[in-house]
Amino acid sequence: MSADMDIFTLAGSLILTGCVVVFLVLFLLIFIVWLMGRITASIAEKQAKKAAPVPAAPAAVQQPAAAMPAPMQVEEGIPPEEVAVIAAAVAAASQDAPVAIRSVARTPGSRSAWGAAGILRNTRPF
Repeated sequence: MSADMDIFTLAGSLILTGCVVVFLVLFLLIFIVWLMGRITASIAEKQAKKAAPVPAAPAAVQQPAAAMPAPMQVEEGIPPEEVAVIAAAVAAASQDAPVAIRSVARTPGSRSAWGAAGILRNTRPF
């Protein structure tokens, strides 16, 4: 009976030691990643401070008015609110680059967003 107790005692101490080691290494890795983040953040702050200040923008020069672009063609059935949202998204994504939206139309044979999400979920590889 005492041999069985020694085996269980040994097994218990081995399990406890293994768990302690795993969690200590986990906390060590968490600390290392946190420390690396702090170091890179401080380096980025120092580089930002070193960067030369941006000179003030010169006074705006009056540009001659360009020819008016052709009006945007919008497919029938698309509400003006959706056109405004599409135009705002394109303007935000362009990051101050000159863009022109020439037409807004639905793609032929497109699925609804819910249908596309269902197909994507059911056909995703493992």
